[in-house]
Parts: sequence; C-alpha cells; structure tokens
Amino acid sequence: MAQSSSSSITEYKNENGVVCNCNHAANIVQAWTDDNPGRRFYCCPERVENGYGKCNFFRWFDVEKPHGWQHDALVGARDVMRQQKEEIKSLRKKIRALMQESEHMGHNPTNLKQESEACDTCEALKREVMILNERSRVYRNVLITSSVGFTVALGVFIGVLKW
Repeated sequence: MAQSSSSSITEYKNENGVVCNCNHAANIVQAWTDDNPGRRFYCCPERVENGYGKCNFFRWFDVEKPHGWQHDALVGARDVMRQQKEEIKSLRKKIRALMQESEHMGHNPTNLKQESEACDTCEALKREVMILNERSRVYRNVLITSSVGFTVALGVFIGVLKW
C-alpha cells in the first residue's frame, strides 16, 4: 500500500481464523484508496485509523484488485459520498451558527423578524441535509447492488466455463 491509505470503519467478522502477529483475531477492514476501492484486508485489531500501533500485520482478504467498470463505479461512488458528507458537514455548521446567532438575539420584538428568517433558513438547511442523506443512502445501495450483481455474474460465468 504505497498510496495514501484510507479505510472505512466498516469491519467484517473474521470467520477464517486469521490471527495477526500479536495473536489477536485479525479484523477485516475495507480500503477506500484510489487503487483499492472497496477491497478488504486483514489487520491487527490494535490498528488505529490510517496507521499501526505495535503490530503492523497486513494481508489482503480480497485477492484480486478491483478493475474496469467495477473500479470506476466504486471510485465514483466514493467521491460522491465524500462530497455529500462535506456538504452535510458545512450545512450543519451553518445551522449551528444560525442557532447561536438566534440565541444571542434574544426575544426582543424588534429582532422577531430576523429570528423568524433565521428559523426559516435553519429549517431549509435541515431539509437539505435530509435530502443529501437520502441521496447518500441511494448511492450506497446502488454500489452494493452492482457489486453483488457483478459477483453473481462472475460466478455464473465461471460455472459455465467449468461445465
């Protein structure tokens, strides 16, 4: 892994009995680098995000690298999800700022109109956050469905070749 390593928090149960160098059952984690999007690997459970502690155990769970349309789809979906997470983060920050501003204004009758506008803006931002969360879920489902479909098609193709 010469590239920058970025892994999702998604961990899978290790049913193969693989142990790391410090004799712990190895975790299976999913990489999201440009070269290995969605590819799973074994690592020590003591591993901290994007680095290792005492044990630097690493072994690929998925033998083959993603390639072709699968690679492109995974990288594209990952980038869209990252962009949406940043948008959501920005919108939440704006919501917090508007809420703090609203609290500092108090309930002065002269500020009532401004407070009402701030609440409307806040509600609009909340709706936009909900829409972006839903889009993110849709992209994630498309990604999972296409991966499963590819795996099934590959299995059928291999079965036909062996027949």
